Amino acid sequence: MTRRLPVVVFSDVDRVLHYPGTPSWIQAAKALKRLESARVPLILCSRQTRAEIERIQQVLEIHHPFVCESGGAAFVPSGYFEFQVQSARDVAGYQAVEFGRPYPDVVRTLRRTADRLRIDISVFSDMSVEDVARECSLPLLQARLAKLREYSERFLVLDAVDKTRTRLFGALKTEGLRCIAVERYDQVGGPATNNVGVNLLRTLYERAHGPVIAVGLADAAADDTFLDVADRRVMVSDDTRAQGGIDVAGWAEAIVDIVEELH
Repeated sequence: MTRRLPVVVFSDVDRVLHYPGTPSWIQAAKALKRLESARVPLILCSRQTRAEIERIQQVLEIHHPFVCESGGAAFVPSGYFEFQVQSARDVAGYQAVEFGRPYPDVVRTLRRTADRLRIDISVFSDMSVEDVARECSLPLLQARLAKLREYSERFLVLDAVDKTRTRLFGALKTEGLRCIAVERYDQVGGPATNNVGVNLLRTLYERAHGPVIAVGLADAAADDTFLDVADRRVMVSDDTRAQGGIDVAGWAEAIVDIVEELH
């Protein structure tokens, strides 16, 4: 009898998963227990901060590696694998492999570039938790977690003219930074993408368990192409959202259905 390959699930968090706070999250956590029973890890990938992802994992009751701040770093819980993760540093109970530039460096480069171009910007580092909550329509807790940035900064170009924003994006690219257009406050960080962290984690799982099947789930508007490394892909399209979208419970059930089919 042919042994079935282990399954690892990589999921985009942004727009597919909204922040915890609705009853559907309880349903999602119950569904995901079936993954835990089957020993299938769920890896969250996001432009959100480490603290924001930790909060999501806490609500969903999962304890696996994740990729934060659009590929800024991959965080592996200490002792998760039976071997040391190469090129990692110990950070608050994790082995972190960092691909992005340090937050202070990103902020300095952003400010210097905007000043040189005489473009006025508003940045998270200058804002209070209350400011972020109001500007981004977030609960205070989420705003607090969103400010705990390590590899990227969120910023708003105050000039409403599109070409001003485009000019700043281009100048930051020449400085070795990557800009991601987000709903209101854009994000800037190192040139890494979620793909880098996903590739690393897949390599680690294969070192630990042999060949694996990678399942990927992402929104159609995901800021990179990390699904390219997945063997089985699920895309949440804009059409799906127009018809009511996929809530977190539906997202969890979709993942569980795919995994059970592969098992």
